[in-house]
Formats: sequence, structure tokens, C-alpha cells
Amino acid sequence: MFVPTKGEITTAGSTLILPSVSIGNVPQLAVDLLVNTLQLSRVGIIDSSMVVPVSGPPGYDHQPAAQRSVPLEVFQTPDARWTVVQQRAPPLPKHHRLFAREMVDFIKSHEFAQVVLLTSSDAALRGDALIDGPQIRSLAVNCHDEALAERLQALSLGELAPHSQLQSKVGTEGPTAQLAQLHSSGIAKPLLRLCESEGIQVVALVALVNEGDNIPDAITMANATNAALEITSGLDQWRPPKTWEWLMPASTPTSMF
Repeated sequence: MFVPTKGEITTAGSTLILPSVSIGNVPQLAVDLLVNTLQLSRVGIIDSSMVVPVSGPPGYDHQPAAQRSVPLEVFQTPDARWTVVQQRAPPLPKHHRLFAREMVDFIKSHEFAQVVLLTSSDAALRGDALIDGPQIRSLAVNCHDEALAERLQALSLGELAPHSQLQSKVGTEGPTAQLAQLHSSGIAKPLLRLCESEGIQVVALVALVNEGDNIPDAITMANATNAALEITSGLDQWRPPKTWEWLMPASTPTSMF
């Protein structure tokens, strides 16, 4: 259930950027860069019983100190053109399909124009055709945005599997056939299947990564997302939040003990 921070918000016609908790946490880290650099405002939260309950200090430098972080937060640009979800906790065991269903219901009830799903996949399990070339690939479902399709091609964000069509019907030759290429990708598979069957426009950006220091992968994904969607121009560099100081700490802080 979506709980707005202040009254109602505008989502109809907005593009939703949605991360999937997946290998290396690359999608969430990319969203960190988007939200903190663009100083997006938190406009609400999603109250879900399908994810691990967590709470902590504010995750971004521009947030008020009293604004606690929760598992699912919703941010938005001032013009409501871009809506961004940050997910800070994974789905509970055996709840991935239920959570995907919940997110699809959220998408439909708020009438988003399209969805951009950010996910990652285990590079160690990629097919031979994915070893060479760009390590961020795209997968489009029910996509009718020709301008976006052209930008993806121009940016060399190749298709997840060869010989697939950017616009295709449901079937073994369409986007569903490409899902076998996804490994350790969280709710990406069930979410994309539901979106395909229910006519929701979604483009997935898939980062092929290994577990480890995934900061460079997150920067690459943030760059690809911004370039493909043309969210902002003239960006000099990303500003990571202070919370990133503990992603790869040189030593364990003694204050923990």
C-alpha cells in the first residue's frame, strides 16, 4: 500500500524507475546516485508485508534528520516526470512472486506511463554471446517508445539475448524467452512476466556483474539510465551519499561494539 508523505501526488504519465534487489546490489546503488545527486524529494513510502522490515537514519544527504529510512521509499522530481523507488530490504523467502504482484498492482493503480526496471545478473552464469560487448543489456516488454529504443541502440545497450525483437508479442520468441539469461536477479523474472501478460510497458536494464566492489558497476548503471532516459544533462559527476563511506570500509568502526 502506498502511503504519501503529504496528500496526493501526481503519478499518471510519470516514468517509474524501479530497482530489483539483485546480485551486488547494483540497482539500489545506482538509485542512490540518482536520488542523492538530483536531490529528489521523498513523496511517500510503500508499506509492504512482503519485504524484510528495516528502519534507519535518512539515506541521503539532503533528507531531514527526522525522516527515517524504511524498506520501500518513493522519490520524485519536482515536475513529477520521474518517479523513483528505492528498496532497502529484500523480499522475504518464498515471497518474490507475491511481491512482484504487489508492485505490478502499484504500477497499474498509479497509471505510470512506463516502467524502467533496474536489475543485475550473475556474470559468471551468462551465456557465451554475452561475454563480449557491453555489460549492461536491455530487455523491452510491450515497449512502443521508438525514441527510447533508438537511444538504447545508439548507446550500445544491446539486447539481453540475440535475435530478439524490441517490440514483440507474448511467446517463446519474445521477452519471456530472454528471462533464462537472468540469474540472481531478484523479482525481475516474475515482474517482467506479469508486465508482459498485463500489457505494461517496461524496459529492463540488466547489469552483468560479479559480487564484490560493485561501486563501478553502479556508476555505469546510473550513467546508462541517465543517458537512455535523458533525465538530466550537463552532469559533471555523481554525488554518492555519505552512507557509501561504509560500503567498502578500510577498517571496522569501533563504535559498532
